[in-house]
Amino acid sequence: MAHMPRLVTLLLLVTEHASGILFKPCLKPRLRPRFGLKRCRRRRRRFIRPPPNPLPLYLGVMGAPVYGRDILPFLGGLIDFEALEPRSSPNEYLAAPVDAAPLFNDTAKRIVAPTYPVSAEELRTSFENALAKRQPFNGDFWAKPVQEDSDAFASRFVYVERTPLFRFPDVVNVQFLEVGNGTSTLILHSASVYGLDDLGKNRERVEDLLKRISDLPANMTATAVSV
Repeated sequence: MAHMPRLVTLLLLVTEHASGILFKPCLKPRLRPRFGLKRCRRRRRRFIRPPPNPLPLYLGVMGAPVYGRDILPFLGGLIDFEALEPRSSPNEYLAAPVDAAPLFNDTAKRIVAPTYPVSAEELRTSFENALAKRQPFNGDFWAKPVQEDSDAFASRFVYVERTPLFRFPDVVNVQFLEVGNGTSTLILHSASVYGLDDLGKNRERVEDLLKRISDLPANMTATAVSV
């Protein structure tokens, strides 16, 4: 009976070599030196975790409903065009009558807005239809203002449009103005939230919206008359 531990150990070693499995019996510490066995080490399984996918986080930030709502200054909001000054960066563009936005004196980022032979309310409808047509899908949903301020003389609205590929949010401020005799005009400002250079996207947006308003059917608005 005294030889039983030795026989059991020898049997385990023979089984290990015969099966080709790397197995070392975990004997009690006092028996390891006796049989010339090294300390039994348990191999820990190492799982390589893939890096987190940044796409959901990126889309969540770009698609968050915080832009244009005056939550933080850099996220955009309603603009006071009487106090609007040009940015030091080129990532904005303005279309306005000559006497509007008097402090915005950067002529490289400004054009004269047309006068339309419709009321300011009809002009807003035409504008939102033009904005909806720029969207690849569900345009009516994206063409709704995220903030507005209406009074008897002028109506200001804030819209958010995102670039098709990277979904960068750009904040669009529009003020619709009654000119008189059934005509109206608008102040249209488009600006990026992120980046210093927009590669001309805001200018392209403003010019495209003005063109789309002019090209809408006669039942939406008549042809624009430039001032």
